Amino acid sequence: MKEGMRLKKIIAATFTSLFLLAGCTGNGDENSMNRESNNEESRSESSAQSSSMTEIIGTNEYGRGAKSDGQDTNSNEAPMRILTEDADALIIYFSRSGNTENLVKMIQGQTDADVLELTITNPYPENYEETVDRANQERENEEFPEINTEMHDLSQYDRIYLGYQTWAMTLSNPIISFLESYGEMLDGKDIHPFSSNAGYGEGDSIERMQEMLPNSTIEESFSVEDRDVISSEDEVADWLEN
Repeated sequence: MKEGMRLKKIIAATFTSLFLLAGCTGNGDENSMNRESNNEESRSESSAQSSSMTEIIGTNEYGRGAKSDGQDTNSNEAPMRILTEDADALIIYFSRSGNTENLVKMIQGQTDADVLELTITNPYPENYEETVDRANQERENEEFPEINTEMHDLSQYDRIYLGYQTWAMTLSNPIISFLESYGEMLDGKDIHPFSSNAGYGEGDSIERMQEMLPNSTIEESFSVEDRDVISSEDEVADWLEN
């Protein structure tokens, strides 16, 4: 009788253990699935953020008199910064009112290049004429704005797409400042200049760039009037293919 009771207890304990083990295994699979689901959601969110950052939106600010947001396109969002370990091309640019930034988005969308937006310590005024006055004074005194962008190691990149605006028929002041401060980091690289302008073309910007980057190869440039940026995607694609 006692042997029979002991046997029943052993059998009951065995079933209980198997049930608990099965329960633990089930929770482990569920946790694993939850982790995979969370990872997938994180990847989707990251992808959505990248898509948002590269959405092309017209600025309606063109030619002489074009306003900015007073923060050089960054009052409503952080400066564009897309840096990976695998890209062999990097877009470096400055944009005051957003037209050059739209070119950046087109280039990034067609090349998957990394992106590094330049910012300055003291952004230019919202008012165009005030910006012109300040830019002229900086140019006359050769006191160009301070770049406050955290620079990235550029050694992995073979190609640099350098984006700017034509100011006074030459490179915009922030780009001059960038090249003065960090030009040596571009030594040995292929530079692909692109720019927006108010209808007067590139001026001597390419010659000035070559002077400031004597150890880099300056490739064929692309320049477009600011009001034509949004409709220039095909032209950008042709330029990228050459």
